[in-house]
Amino acid sequence: MEQKAKFIIIGLAIFTLVCLFLFVQTFSLKQNLARERDDLKTENTTLNVKLDKLASSLRGYESKITSFNKDLDDVSRQKEDLQRKYEEANSAKEELSKKLKEQSVQMESSVSSRQEGTVIPTGDAYWADVLKAKGELELQLNTLRDNLKSSQIANEQAQREKNIVELDLNNLKRENADLKRQFDYNQKLMDSLAQELVREKNDKTQIQDSYKTTKNENAMLGRELQSLNNRKVSLEKRVQELQENKGELERRLSEMEVMLTEGVTQIGGLKQRIDNIKSGSKSGANKPDKKDSVELPAIVVRPQPDDASPAKTGLDASVAGGKVLGVNRDNNFVIVDLGQDAGLKVGDILKVYRGDRAIAGVEAIQIRRNISACDIKREAEPIKIGDTVK
Repeated sequence: MEQKAKFIIIGLAIFTLVCLFLFVQTFSLKQNLARERDDLKTENTTLNVKLDKLASSLRGYESKITSFNKDLDDVSRQKEDLQRKYEEANSAKEELSKKLKEQSVQMESSVSSRQEGTVIPTGDAYWADVLKAKGELELQLNTLRDNLKSSQIANEQAQREKNIVELDLNNLKRENADLKRQFDYNQKLMDSLAQELVREKNDKTQIQDSYKTTKNENAMLGRELQSLNNRKVSLEKRVQELQENKGELERRLSEMEVMLTEGVTQIGGLKQRIDNIKSGSKSGANKPDKKDSVELPAIVVRPQPDDASPAKTGLDASVAGGKVLGVNRDNNFVIVDLGQDAGLKVGDILKVYRGDRAIAGVEAIQIRRNISACDIKREAEPIKIGDTVK
């Protein structure tokens, strides 16, 4: 039983160590998850800040795109105005060309008429008007040329600005696409972080549940260990009682051995006396053997024939009977657990039963308080330890 209790205690200790190891592992895992959660929160905050910056930059780029679109519209309007002015200048140029052609025709006609003898006005006023008209025409032509050149320059500048604006617009479109991709990536990253946080929360809940279960199991094991300790204490008390009973039994056994030794010695003397009585040697019956090493008390022995009926027992009516504790075949006697307390006296005849059958008859020859030595008188079957004596 003590071995079993030791095995149970060792098993509980091993289980407690395993639970402690699992608890330490769970606690370290929980700390790692907490650190990872803090890192994820920090990274999430950083990403949110970057996302806000990107959103603000996107809004700035959108405002720039809007302003560029407005500028492009203004440039388009200016281009249209310049195109219109250019067309007006071309129409004015054509008109001046027509006028120059008419002047040249008039001059040719004037030359031909002069050659034919036609009278041509030759006054200073006339040539002043011609020179004035020519100067005005040349001035208008120079003005138209300057306007045409400025229109061409403005058109080229507008074209260059248009190209620059288109390049900027393309760059802004590419940046917008990159920002959208970055935004989508950040959104997906935030979704994955949210899912990881949810999984982490679920893992934390599972770890807490496992910790509670382990704690309850440890409490239950503690109660079982306490009960085992109490049982161990009770078993130790029982072992102590058994040891005390063992000492008592050893003491009784030593008493029985002493009594058996005395009984063997006395039985030898009694047999010698009985033999002397049967042979008619009264002197041998009255005189004890000096060579005997143990003096026996005075015992009155009444030999009886085998077919004689046994004497009346001296047992109390309240005593149901005893048991055979030992059998000595060498000296022909048995030891029974009946004595003076049971009312047994020297010379009482007892019967030995096995079940309901009487198998032998014995006579008390040595009495103690709770034990007696009895001589075997007759025996139908061999007496065995455990047979009933009445």
